[in-house]
Amino acid sequence: MTSFRYLITSQINELHTSTSNTMKTIAVSLCLVLFCFARTEGQTKNTTDQVIEGGKVVVELIKVLTGKKDLEKNPGCRGTYADLCVVNETPGSIAVVLRQRNNDDEREMVILPAMRECSLQIPVGVWNYDLRPGNSNQSIRKGDLLIEGCQNLIMNIK
Repeated sequence: MTSFRYLITSQINELHTSTSNTMKTIAVSLCLVLFCFARTEGQTKNTTDQVIEGGKVVVELIKVLTGKKDLEKNPGCRGTYADLCVVNETPGSIAVVLRQRNNDDEREMVILPAMRECSLQIPVGVWNYDLRPGNSNQSIRKGDLLIEGCQNLIMNIK
């Protein structure tokens, strides 16, 4: 019985590194092995024990298959970017110019009164910001903004 469990464990460990087509093939072959094993050992065990053992194997197989897919679908933020939203609470429109200090990356947003604009997936680092009235080149406020990975920043302009 322990050699059979070792066989199942080795089959499940191989599932982590295989592709989806190979995983299907291994699952089918595992079911065939279980069916043959149940036939040969069925005379000495109770059918209830067989059903319980088979159920345990199926549950473990489902855990392995679904756990692998979840990791592939959601890789996460990984700390390389963040999101920045600017809310304009002033009576006039505002232009926001963002420049990354170490790069030539520049982003500009024009925000109407009582509206919100977002710049998504900004690379991490120090950014210079420049606030201007909507139709002027004169700055209202300038400063630096530290963007850290996986943040959702909101800047309110009053």
